Amino acid sequence: MLGKLLAKRYKLMTILGAGGFGQTYLAEDIQAARRCVVKQFQPTTRDTKFLEVARRLFQTEAETLKRLGTHEQIPELYDYFEEDEEFYLVQEFIDGVSLASELTRKRRLSEADVIAILHDVLNVLQFVHQHQVIHRDIKPGNLIRRQEDGRIVLIDFGAVKEIRTQFSTGVGSGLTGFTVGIGTQGYMPSEQLMGRPRYSSDVYALGMTAVQAVTGLSPSHLPDDPNSMDVLWKDQAAISLGLEFILDRMVRQDYSQRYPSADAVVTALQRLTEIPTDATEIPAEMLLPDSLLNQPWTQPVPKETWRQMVGAGVKAIAIASASVTALLLGMRQVGLTEPMELAAYDQMMRFHTPSEDPRILTVGITENDLQELQRSTPSDATLAQAMAILQELNPAVVGLDLLRDLPQNPGRTELLKQLEAENVIAIMTLSETEEEIVPAPENVPPERVGFNDLPIDPDGVVRRSLLFASVEENSYFSFANRLALAYLAEQGIEPQNPDPEDRELIQLGAALMRPLEPTSGGYQYADAGGYQILLRYPTSSQPGRIVSLSDVLEGNLDPEWVEDKIVLIGTVAPSGKDLFYTPYSAGQQEEHQMPGVIIHAQMASQLVQAAAGDQPLFWYMADWAEVVWIVGWSLVGGVLGWFVRHPIVLGVSTTTWILIVLGGGIVLFNQGAWIPVVTPAIALFVTNAGVSVFRLYRDYSRQRKATQWLTTSTITATRTLQK
Repeated sequence: MLGKLLAKRYKLMTILGAGGFGQTYLAEDIQAARRCVVKQFQPTTRDTKFLEVARRLFQTEAETLKRLGTHEQIPELYDYFEEDEEFYLVQEFIDGVSLASELTRKRRLSEADVIAILHDVLNVLQFVHQHQVIHRDIKPGNLIRRQEDGRIVLIDFGAVKEIRTQFSTGVGSGLTGFTVGIGTQGYMPSEQLMGRPRYSSDVYALGMTAVQAVTGLSPSHLPDDPNSMDVLWKDQAAISLGLEFILDRMVRQDYSQRYPSADAVVTALQRLTEIPTDATEIPAEMLLPDSLLNQPWTQPVPKETWRQMVGAGVKAIAIASASVTALLLGMRQVGLTEPMELAAYDQMMRFHTPSEDPRILTVGITENDLQELQRSTPSDATLAQAMAILQELNPAVVGLDLLRDLPQNPGRTELLKQLEAENVIAIMTLSETEEEIVPAPENVPPERVGFNDLPIDPDGVVRRSLLFASVEENSYFSFANRLALAYLAEQGIEPQNPDPEDRELIQLGAALMRPLEPTSGGYQYADAGGYQILLRYPTSSQPGRIVSLSDVLEGNLDPEWVEDKIVLIGTVAPSGKDLFYTPYSAGQQEEHQMPGVIIHAQMASQLVQAAAGDQPLFWYMADWAEVVWIVGWSLVGGVLGWFVRHPIVLGVSTTTWILIVLGGGIVLFNQGAWIPVVTPAIALFVTNAGVSVFRLYRDYSRQRKATQWLTTSTITATRTLQK
């Protein structure tokens, strides 16, 4: 993107930041001859309905930023536009240093500097709140001291974060973003964390920024009161009682005890000069608005015993876990979780270690081959010549992945003669009725014919291998299955049935095969007709060597590549339109699809490697075990949400356990087990979030009840004295 010209005027120069939603660039406006900041927003989907919603959201939030940008301490919005279904904001570039950099360099600021910063930012917040906007992410990194005049400029509004959040979670596209509020941990009060910010939420964030400036410690390094959840910071600061009083009221977790607006804080700061320098107490009426003076003071909540906390936690965890798992199991039952699990399967397949197979050779018919032959498909004579050359090198089995039910003259007689060899497998194509089947050439017996049909999932990806299929009363072997069995027969390995009572169980060398069920692994409604197994791709490209048809005809191949090997002949040319999506497609920069002959080679290689004990076939949990698996991780999330009280520790521990779920799934996948990983991870996270929010609400309710009790007690005592 660097160097690209957007909207025919904004030349991208440097990357300033990046994220899942897009990137932020320093750019040059070549028409206005000025530097600017370009913020790019990339929608997660190109769905038409989603883009309509995204476009409307972008327009609304951009207009909000344009109104706010009229303030001299807010970056001006120069422009906004859409290009190639991506959205861009162009804002004023503020040449300066962030407050975060100042605090890193100086660690602490003087009281006078902190008061000056408060005045500067409160002036901006008064303007912002007058426009019914809540910033939602005030922190040192978003406060820039402008080099030109030393004033503090407020950047990165929540409106931009709203766009980022909606674009990254897919609003309007059916996806769900599991977030509880926009902001930065440590600078967010509890009501904002629950997604219900107020104007006083910005007051809290500015107060925590000032606390960091006077203590030299970030919010994450400050302890909090276990009862009120307020941050304990006063013993780390050396400031006047007046400023200490104001900051204390700015950072109360209970918003009813906090300054309700920027105006109230400005008034309090203006009255600081009226407080005597030798004062040992601060008259509350001087620095608090009437709305706070008329409220009762906060009564500490009686500390719970361990037994009480555990009892309440067990109940909360049980209810949350039962609710979340019931919801997820219901979604799973109707197939809503299947796309997520299949996407996880694809990603794990891309992670697994490739296993090259020297027993496989693919003769690919390339576009260059077809150009030289001046044909859309090789003639029978050309194929006969290639097969004759290969047979002289003693392959174990040769598979022709080209339909030859109709002659491709010249050379029909020569090709039929080559197809008479006992080690040659030809293909056919299945259909719903026997009359519609595309057959193999007439002289090839049924035991040397395999169908080349591939089972394709609803999203167009080949993840399964169909070994046997039936049409009406007849049963057929797949092409890859015929190749593998013919090769293994040369090694003295034949399929066996180890359990006469279970006819679907097949022992093939070291491999024990059982057919795929509709609910195996992450599937819920797989079309499991016939006898299928999950396809474990040995590699992301081709399992063995690949040569072109021209190489064979010209003799440009090592005889060892052919001798006693499985040789497949088929088209790899895009014009052949025999291309399919695989789990590797999403990770490819180009050539997103894999030729059919390569997929058949992958399938044959999987069977041979499994029979030899080189790679295990997949196994799956029983349905009841998957339910227990999901419920178990939901309970883990609930336990973390209830007993881990510190926000940062909770975030780190939750992330760690989610990574354990995902990482454990990858490890088991490499050992041959496909188990659900996305559903239990969601169960853990949502239960964790639900229990955490309930715990915060419960603590807040207990605090309010204590305050109400104190108020009632005070009134009662007063009336008693009056009597």
